Amino acid sequence: MPRSTITTPLTLGVLALGALTLSGCSALGDVAHDRVTSEAATRADLDAAPDWLPSDARDITSVAGTGGKASETTPTTLVFTSTDGVTDDTCRTAPRQSAPTMDVEDAPDVYGAESVLRCGPWSMTSKGDRWIAWTPNPGDGGS
Repeated sequence: MPRSTITTPLTLGVLALGALTLSGCSALGDVAHDRVTSEAATRADLDAAPDWLPSDARDITSVAGTGGKASETTPTTLVFTSTDGVTDDTCRTAPRQSAPTMDVEDAPDVYGAESVLRCGPWSMTSKGDRWIAWTPNPGDGGS
């Protein structure tokens, strides 16, 4: 068999894998880590936004676990930008005891926060106008 016949399929396979890796890196990482990542430009672009999410929320990234748990207990991290901040009257300040299970690139550092704003099953903190919220939040006070 001529050498070009053998190398052509091999070369095409390597190029296809490289293209898939470059175009679907996030998707492949999500599958490998049992998570799903979604992004929205604004709060209005979300299918189901938490009640506490500010109306001016933008640049929203959500990372949720896919371990087959009930939706109310699925580990989820939400990172967003908001000038108004979280102002929901049902939210309370509590000492931070938990941290997000799902990582989001460029999120504020939760380990530097001594307290969090707890809104039901969600805890959150911010650095400037960039917020990180996560659930579940065991130990961050009662709901």
